[in-house]
Amino acid sequence: MKETQEITDAAIKKERILIRQVKQGYQPAFTELITLYQAKIFRLAYGFFQDRDDAMEIVQETFLRLYQKIDGFDETNESTYFKNWVYRIAYNLCIDFYRKYKKSKVDMKEIYRFNEDSKTETTRPEDKLDRENFRHHLKKSVMRLSKRQKMVFVLKHYSGFKHHEISGMLNLTVGTVKSLYHRAVQSLKKSLTGSEVTK
Repeated sequence: MKETQEITDAAIKKERILIRQVKQGYQPAFTELITLYQAKIFRLAYGFFQDRDDAMEIVQETFLRLYQKIDGFDETNESTYFKNWVYRIAYNLCIDFYRKYKKSKVDMKEIYRFNEDSKTETTRPEDKLDRENFRHHLKKSVMRLSKRQKMVFVLKHYSGFKHHEISGMLNLTVGTVKSLYHRAVQSLKKSLTGSEVTK
């Protein structure tokens, strides 16, 4: 645990040095920041849109915004985390892009299953049809979630973040994150068992 904390502290310290270098006009430092976060932001955006081109557009716009606004990030304040700042920018871009362009087209990947049996591969045609129906209904059900519920769900199950990490990224309390996640799961369960989805 101590070793993990030391690694984390070292990574945060390195990020702060890179940020300071970017502010001083050292371009390779910004390239290194891109390398650190590009794949992570892509996974987040792809989990939200399920479209590679849209995800790449979010990645590019995230780093453009980051470059434009990096002077506003205080790397000397130890209570602020660059990771949270980057994810918040990406989150806001996903929501804005969804509202403007993708509201009628967004299709979520199956990122979480509610019954363990659906994970078991089988060769029986009727079982395959059941799995396909399940996936189809799950995707439709996820589409009915509110944007905040969907993002919390994606961050937790597609990117693997914990509640407290999502809290920092989205600037929400841990209690709000847990509530959004709980409501998302309950809505999906109700939808998948034939009940109405609660909003």
